Amino acid sequence: MTILKSKIHKMSSETVATVGLRLIETIEKSGTEEVKNSIYFSQLKEVNNRYRKAIEPVDKATKMAISGFFDLRREVFANMYDMVRGLTSSRIASDKAAAVRLFSVLNMYGVKSFINIRKADLTQRYKTIVEALKQPKFAADIEQLKLSDMLTELEEAHSTYESMYRAWGDAQSLRIPSAQMRQEMNTALKNIIDEVSFLSGKYPTEANIVLSKNIEQRIAEVYVTAPGAVQKAGTEQTAQSGQTATDSSDVA
Repeated sequence: MTILKSKIHKMSSETVATVGLRLIETIEKSGTEEVKNSIYFSQLKEVNNRYRKAIEPVDKATKMAISGFFDLRREVFANMYDMVRGLTSSRIASDKAAAVRLFSVLNMYGVKSFINIRKADLTQRYKTIVEALKQPKFAADIEQLKLSDMLTELEEAHSTYESMYRAWGDAQSLRIPSAQMRQEMNTALKNIIDEVSFLSGKYPTEANIVLSKNIEQRIAEVYVTAPGAVQKAGTEQTAQSGQTATDSSDVA
């Protein structure tokens, strides 16, 4: 069993997750009630579930959607900014007066494009501008320049971006650092191996012995030489990505 635990340490992150799933299934299908009811088996199932979530790739579709609303918010604001700034030179007195008042809000930070500004700061700026424009004192000016739809679009783009970004951030906060989780996963696997080894030695029933051999088989399976493997310097090097058991790098 010492050799098995050494192999676990050398496995890649995804390989160790696969081994965890296979050991859980093997134990559940076995006739060893002592192992099934052990605290180490419960820990393995719980840790393996969290570990698999921790190494899942980042949801690219969600990130793209968030980025889309981030860009939309910037675009709508820039369009409104340019439109109102242009109307500050309008020959229609009422339009010019309304534009001057509204532009004082849109330009409260002195720029149109918020470049090199932290995202948290951008949130504050856009929120402040939207809230200011929605004040009753600017309602007539918004109506005068027919900006109601544009203001609504800016507000919705901002609120949607913030809602999606917070949800994504909350999900990310639940992801435990891979190095920490890997150590916890290694320990869970080693504990269940020790448990099975102990029981098969102290109570050498057919079920315990079979389970012990099956545990060894589940781990040995990931070391099976892949088709096309070549022998080099006494070491088997596989030609298929993911078959080698020496990749101990962490996957975020």
